[in-house]
Amino acid sequence: MPPTTIEDKSATLTILTTEHYTLQMVRSATIADASSRAGHLLTTISASMIALGFVAQLVPLPVLLTLVLVICSGLFLIGLATLLRSVELGVEDVQAGLGINRIRHMYGDIEPATRDVFVRQVHDDTLGVEVDAGQTAWRNARRPRLIGTALSVAGLVNLVNGLVGGAIAGAAAGLLGAGLLWSIITGVAAATVLVTAFGVALGRIGRRGVAPISTRFPRN
Repeated sequence: MPPTTIEDKSATLTILTTEHYTLQMVRSATIADASSRAGHLLTTISASMIALGFVAQLVPLPVLLTLVLVICSGLFLIGLATLLRSVELGVEDVQAGLGINRIRHMYGDIEPATRDVFVRQVHDDTLGVEVDAGQTAWRNARRPRLIGTALSVAGLVNLVNGLVGGAIAGAAAGLLGAGLLWSIITGVAAATVLVTAFGVALGRIGRRGVAPISTRFPRN
């Protein structure tokens, strides 16, 4: 129920605007943190590949493959930590977005004339979250949420980490005596499995993170 007296409205607006500001700061912090972590991961991988390029001119192939195996294993662990944290940040961002949608809905209850001014969502249901996340363009696709997850920062990190895992598998196959073709096939297969498996896990973790939050203001 919206407040009825002027004093009630003033107190409610103070509380709502403070919470709105806090949640907006949370969203800004999560986006900045996720982008920064992904950037550091890509920078580390790029520097490692440049170093391997120089070393490749000086050492025989078995030594190079061993270095690739060791370095990429470390990069994979860094990428895995970045991936898990990116998922956590994504869940925090969605939770903050849900809270802001609820506050917007309360603004409209307090002053109904403001409802037509809002360009963002005032509903905290699934569609409201997807609209705020910009995923409505994919709603007609077969797996809209999967596409939305793949295009997120966590999806990017998952793809990069899968490629690093594929490089590890390819290098290991080469050290075991496999030819170039079979090493490539092994690497591609491993990368595909890793990206798919972690992609499915990302979706489940994200849904579980938001599931405890009930819908208070759904669409009629």
